[in-house]
Amino acid sequence: MMVAASACGVTDDDLDPTEDEPSEGKSDGWGPGCTAARGGDHYEFLDDVCHKKRTPSNRDRDLTCPVVASTATPTLVDGRVVRYSPATTAIEVDDEALVGIVPSNLDVTVILVRRVNGVPHYRYLSNGTHDEAFQPWSSTKFMAIANAAATLRTRSNNRVGLTASASGIPLGDLATVIHSYDERRYSSNGLARYFHDIGGRARANGVVHDWIRRPLTETFGGNYGAPAPLLGYTFVERGGASVAITPDTSSGPSNHLSTFTLAEFLKRLVMHREDAATRLPGLQWADAASLFYGAADSVWYPSSLGGMSADSAIYVQASLPIDTIEQRSRGRWRVFSKLGFGDGEFVHVSYACLPAVDSSGKPIMDVGKEVVISVRLATGGSSMEERDALLARHYRAILTRVLDGRLK
Repeated sequence: MMVAASACGVTDDDLDPTEDEPSEGKSDGWGPGCTAARGGDHYEFLDDVCHKKRTPSNRDRDLTCPVVASTATPTLVDGRVVRYSPATTAIEVDDEALVGIVPSNLDVTVILVRRVNGVPHYRYLSNGTHDEAFQPWSSTKFMAIANAAATLRTRSNNRVGLTASASGIPLGDLATVIHSYDERRYSSNGLARYFHDIGGRARANGVVHDWIRRPLTETFGGNYGAPAPLLGYTFVERGGASVAITPDTSSGPSNHLSTFTLAEFLKRLVMHREDAATRLPGLQWADAASLFYGAADSVWYPSSLGGMSADSAIYVQASLPIDTIEQRSRGRWRVFSKLGFGDGEFVHVSYACLPAVDSSGKPIMDVGKEVVISVRLATGGSSMEERDALLARHYRAILTRVLDGRLK
């Protein structure tokens, strides 16, 4: 049984990884958990058809994840010492760390974060599939938005970004539509193409190679199967600054990326303030905040967390004792994510900040966790509903081990 987290003295034991393990034939959150999830074109975890999604009670858009670690060289259960490294060092992937935890048919990259003396250090884990490139479907839409924001900053001498509006609509609200699939006004696919028109497809592809340093076999700039909406290309900030651009309507390269690229791209956006050396050129934190939370001056979602916080997939949340996370962090947890789905392939990339704070609100050393996960599941299960539930189980296998310290 899970022990309730107290305001102080909380440990990883408060997050019992076996508390709600699924059992055969039981509707226990591992599908199908509601009538709506049984059949149809939408799925329990990918689309949250059971409406279980939760958001943090703390809505601070400038929150820095309150997780602190005592060392960058922790000791594993088996006695091995592993090393986390800052962003300025060469990346090494432990490609055996997830073998036996998730199957070989799951393409996966996990980036664990430890903030030591205020500096993020990283450890990269995989089952050997992190460099496998594939069609990532809609999971790349956050990348198109970030590229558009950087382009707007560059074209406007940093005066205009994702904080601006087009045709009177905040760009952050459009980012929320893309992630939430609230398509009452515009489609997610059409808006993602619109952001490619803004950012430029050649520039988007260049970001993958020049910024993330990925091989030429990986490409980015493809559209999402719908025309761009009839929105203008003059962008206006609340203070009056504006910039007009000519949209890029060229045909870009197809989207063909690895889980490593998706994870690294999101990690760098989240760590924009901390890691100056890996910032997306041109991007400002206000743009990243609009991507993660939606528009600060929202017209359509004034009382909701938007942007990547509004992703309809709940793979991360379904893997967590969310009430305990909310309590022990005083609402200062975060999940930013983006789903992808096509031809039976489930793709997802996510960032989770899962802190533990004491009675004064200060982070408790070595208890909170911070992680980026990128996955692609193309096979498994006798139906798409079962494959969706399988991916949720794989997420849980990873996150329970992150929470209880078996993965670090």
